[in-house]
Amino acid sequence: MSFYLCVYIWFLRMYPMEQIGVSAAESLLIVISAWIGFPVLQTLVFLILPLGLKILKPENIFAVPITAGCLYVLLEWVQSWFLSGLSWAALAVSQYRNLFFIQSMSVFGTYFPAFIIIFINSALAVFFLNRKNKTAKKLIFACVLLYSANLCFGFLRVYFYSGDYETITAQTVQGNISSYEKWEERGILSSLEIYGELTGEYSGSKVDICVWPETAVPAAVMPGGGLYGSLQGIAEDNGITLFAGTFYSEIIEGEQKNYNAITVFGEDLGFVQPYAKRHLVPFGEYLPLENVLTAVFPFIANISLFSSQLTPGDSPNVMYIDGIGYGGLVCFDSIFPELARESVKNGADILIIVTNDSWFRDSSAIYQHNAQAVLRAVQNNRYIIRAANTGISSFISPTGKILQESKVFERTVLTQEAGIIKNKTLYTRLGELMLYLAAGYFAVCSVNKGYNIYKKKRGRSL
Repeated sequence: MSFYLCVYIWFLRMYPMEQIGVSAAESLLIVISAWIGFPVLQTLVFLILPLGLKILKPENIFAVPITAGCLYVLLEWVQSWFLSGLSWAALAVSQYRNLFFIQSMSVFGTYFPAFIIIFINSALAVFFLNRKNKTAKKLIFACVLLYSANLCFGFLRVYFYSGDYETITAQTVQGNISSYEKWEERGILSSLEIYGELTGEYSGSKVDICVWPETAVPAAVMPGGGLYGSLQGIAEDNGITLFAGTFYSEIIEGEQKNYNAITVFGEDLGFVQPYAKRHLVPFGEYLPLENVLTAVFPFIANISLFSSQLTPGDSPNVMYIDGIGYGGLVCFDSIFPELARESVKNGADILIIVTNDSWFRDSSAIYQHNAQAVLRAVQNNRYIIRAANTGISSFISPTGKILQESKVFERTVLTQEAGIIKNKTLYTRLGELMLYLAAGYFAVCSVNKGYNIYKKKRGRSL
């Protein structure tokens, strides 16, 4: 609980929240409830860990850290879908600067760093509780061996990584327009002017693509409309392909659907189906448990970040430009590894992340969010181009090295070469191997435990 309270301390920096239509007192209640509520929810999930250890009762000393590690992996997976997903504080994110340590995610997936961390901590606990036991001392050797083997793999992957591939020159534009300004009456035209000027000032014949952040243009863009024509004009005037964070609307079976999207503009491109955000933000873009929450806190029903209800996208929708597949992730999407994996599995050669983290001001949330992108790059062996409204915009290599990153609250443009990579990692092809191993181990332990109970009962009856 104390760990999660520290991780989510940034909720308090979101006060006040007058931009979403609540009073100062109501916004204080919201931020305090979120700061305490999310840690409580995540702690409740992890209460299963000591309970699981108690039920399984691993008798072998070596089985204790293995069981603890596998249980932790399973519970982090549960958190990824529990109440729409609470993956923000996954243990692997804490290691995003430790490049050698995280390279094995390209093989075993998201949960392998967590398994190693829990295994080592559990092994040390067992050792200190059983220092006189000779077998317990072997646990220290096992920790050193596991950690060293993981680092060696990471060292080899980083230092012998082959960069023999074609590249493009990409540009990210960070307009540094706060969410409070953006939604004002003149916000649309002002945003368009700022981003257009920055793009024109820094773009040149060597720039292939330009990326604007989430809702850089805070309005719905439709083919044939005025905004669509303006954005198309900016792309054509600068000789670039423009990926812009916009809203996008379409009519499906007589009903209008609104999406938070990445829309593409460029000369001779025609209409490219936009990428629609697949994982909407709870309490921001939709309200989970709406009937329950509005009954307890009626004012929550009035909370609205956007003027219309958003629909989540239902596919990776890789955007192909000149034979290159661009996979999109919008803001919250990037904390879910399966979304990036689906994009690469469906043909993405480069991953584009657009986000608007200005709600967090200059809090730890901005840095935590950027750290998530490092893991997506390593897992899928892809360059990541990340454009943020107020920061952090960044370019990340397939080994997780942050090649460039902007400062927070800085109006700037970053330019960087990005590789076009076609080959896929074992993780991209097969998924979460560590999760499968943990589930298999837990299943075997459960069957074995059940069989032992059955034998004891049968022995008593005889």
